[in-house]
Amino acid sequence: MGEHFIYWNEGLIFIGVLMVLVGVPCLAVAILGTRLINHIGRYPMRSARMQLNVCLQLMAVETVSFFLLWVFFRIFSD
Repeated sequence: MGEHFIYWNEGLIFIGVLMVLVGVPCLAVAILGTRLINHIGRYPMRSARMQLNVCLQLMAVETVSFFLLWVFFRIFSD
């Protein structure tokens, strides 16, 4: 009954790092999607090329995001 949680600083750092690792890729996907919608609205005939370009960028964002989350898991799982 007298035990208190003593790892507040570590817990907040853990939460902060996880929020950055998840939030930055989400922000990148939102920016890429908004840019794609704007470009397709201006140039509808070039839709396929623009979608392929954004798809490759999204694959890069997701690959980097997955790798960083994997590293985060490996560091904190020990």
